[in-house]
Formats: sequence, C-alpha cells, structure tokens
Amino acid sequence: MDYFDYKDGHLKSEDIFITNITKEVHTPFYCYSAKGLKTNFNILKDAFKDIDTKICYATKSNSNLSILKLLQEEGAGADVVSVGELKKSLIANIDPKNIVFSGVGKTSEEISFEIKKKILLINAESLSEIKEINKIAKLKNKKVRIGIRLNPNTDAHTLSQISTGKKENKFGVNRNTFYEIINFCKKSKNIDLKCLSVHIG
Repeated sequence: MDYFDYKDGHLKSEDIFITNITKEVHTPFYCYSAKGLKTNFNILKDAFKDIDTKICYATKSNSNLSILKLLQEEGAGADVVSVGELKKSLIANIDPKNIVFSGVGKTSEEISFEIKKKILLINAESLSEIKEINKIAKLKNKKVRIGIRLNPNTDAHTLSQISTGKKENKFGVNRNTFYEIINFCKKSKNIDLKCLSVHIG
C-alpha cells in the first residue's frame, strides 16, 4: 500500500492532501504516515510471533515524540544512545524495562542515570566501560544487566564508510577481550551479563 500518493497532481498522505496541512501548520514540516508506521512495525512483530521477542526501536533514526508514542502503543521498546533519547522515550511512556541503552562513549553520569531508571539493559562497548558500570553499580548497591558488543570481524559488503563489523573498525571488542569480559562478569556481584550485541553495518 502507498501511504503517500498523488491524486489529480496533488500529493496526499493517506486520505489527506498535503496542501490542506500547509493551511494549518508552518512550512517546511515533516509528514509521517501513522498507518504506514503501524503497518510496518506489525509486519516485523508478526514475523517473530512464535518466539519470545522484544523489538526496540532505534530512537537515533528519528526521535520525534509522536512517533515514539505511536510505536509504544504498538508494543515497541526503545534502543537509545543518549540520556536525551532515554528521557524522550520515558516521556513517550515506554516502560524502562523495555529500554536498551547502546552507543559509544557513555559518561559516568549517563551510566548512573541509566541505573537509576532501572532500564532493561546497558550494551557495553569495552572492558573499561563494564568496569565503570560495575563501580557505579557497586556504589549504588545494584545489580545491572548488561550486554557486550562483539566485533565479529565480518564484512557486510556495503559502503565502507558505514562498516562497523570488521576487525579494523573501532566498534565492539575482539574475541580475546570478549573472554576477559566474561571472566570479569562472572566474578562481579553487580553485573548480570544477559546479551551479546553484534552490528555489521
């Protein structure tokens, strides 16, 4: 189904002509199809209906509050990469237990805020980050669920500028560090290792 189409030479979204929208809001503006977003999300959700799955929308792709609220109503969680995105997701009524905090270069203040909000998971990018999470969790007397981002040394054969999964890319840990992290987590009383995170770009 086309959620944007032309009728008599005029662009429309669903059943609304864009020219009518310009009479009510200032231009330029972004126009999204709620029906299109819902349909696409539910196609994805239905594809995984036979297994226990949690779909978390990557808010960095578009953190428009209306979109976050719409997807939350359809059952989506959120994958965030900043405290700002986390706060917007909470404003959109996304349950903290459905929020994953990913991204590189997390500050101690961000980690502390994530722990305070009791989110589902913090995806860590390095051993030093996990040690910082462990230190803060210990001070707060909390046990924190984390994931490890592993660099799989895999070439996705896409644009070289967006490659994230080859060993020369700076994202994720290598195999040796991965095992070191597992051993560290086993000894920690404040870290609960729950997830393996992989991106290939």
